[in-house]
Amino acid sequence: MSAKYEAVIIGGGPAGSATACRLADTGRRTLLLERHRFPRFHIGESMLPASNEVFRRLGLEDRIDKARFVEKRGASFVTEDDRLSSYIDFTSCADVTSPLTYQVLRSELDHLLLERAAEAGAEVRQGWRATGIELGHEGISVTATDPDGGESTVAAEALVDASGQAGFLSKRLGLRRVDPRLRNVAVYAHYEDVPRPSGPRSGDIRIVSRRDLGWIWFIPLSDTVTSVGAVTSRRKHSERGGESAEDVLDRYLETTPAAARQMRDARRVSEARFEADFCYAPRAYAGDRWLLAGDAGSFLDPVFSTGVLLALESGLESAEAIDAALTSGDLSARSFAAYNRRQRRRFKVFRRFARGFYDPAFRDLFFRPTNRFGMLDAIVNVLSGNWRPTLGTRLRIAFFFTLVAAQRQLAFAPRIHDG
Repeated sequence: MSAKYEAVIIGGGPAGSATACRLADTGRRTLLLERHRFPRFHIGESMLPASNEVFRRLGLEDRIDKARFVEKRGASFVTEDDRLSSYIDFTSCADVTSPLTYQVLRSELDHLLLERAAEAGAEVRQGWRATGIELGHEGISVTATDPDGGESTVAAEALVDASGQAGFLSKRLGLRRVDPRLRNVAVYAHYEDVPRPSGPRSGDIRIVSRRDLGWIWFIPLSDTVTSVGAVTSRRKHSERGGESAEDVLDRYLETTPAAARQMRDARRVSEARFEADFCYAPRAYAGDRWLLAGDAGSFLDPVFSTGVLLALESGLESAEAIDAALTSGDLSARSFAAYNRRQRRRFKVFRRFARGFYDPAFRDLFFRPTNRFGMLDAIVNVLSGNWRPTLGTRLRIAFFFTLVAAQRQLAFAPRIHDG
């Protein structure tokens, strides 16, 4: 099969745009198919400092700065009664070399990324929905519907599925596996008149933890608008079926004292929406002539705001893997083995913390932070997005989770009563 393109990318979010930009920058003939027309709404508004390096590599530093997104320096975590709190301060850890990050409107950030991909030379087709695929030994072909409903087929050497949670290829191949311990549901909306601290911390994310629910987020998106959402398990959510998204969100906020105080004078300015299945990973991130990037591959509970970072980094890495494979002439699954390992390792590092947040033993320690033995600095380092820390940091993290395990054993130890 004669391929017009060297790579076809399905999806124009952060993963797809980063892939297309990087491939086009290397001179590869690249086609990106995006079913929506940008700008479009998307959740996942809180960034991590490690994203700054990706923006630099994509040549977007100046544009990100000019966009004047809300500045984020850390994250506050509080219990539902406001009695305990923990602050992750990116600026306090010397290992976080670029600590200032952002809260973004994804409609604006994703549009910047897509425009950069087009400027790099990728052919970007908006309003095109991929509907079918054939994976062959000599190449791949993708069938897509254009904005007017017409159907056409394009040929390429390789495919990157960056279609987000829709999982165009991963679902067709039966690759997706949902984490049974993180089968959660989120409901969220945008509000005005939500109070926030003054000064440099005014842009930080605030997380309110509930032992019987999950957690609630407050993300400042502009001088007036705040993203507010609640996360709970599918099981708890199904106990009150039939409610609208607005009613569910109102109920969660009203029954959480720390959140209710924040929302006393707030006014909702958008519809409320649901999202579900907040943690999954594939059996494989790559195969013969294809790779999964971003949420099309894996998705992690967003309590520590890792989503966009994972998408951006996997996008860069998928482009580098395909470029190397095209150069060598070997596009077999074997040639993508390093890419596969890298995605698994990154996901595993952050999943450990996401799972931990739902563990009372983890939260008992997390809400009583100490920098003894440098443990707090180690946690901040990883939660800034550094999934490949130094040996010293890894040892400190291992020690922290050893303490979590000890705390769990203590909580479940049988009580001995005097006769």
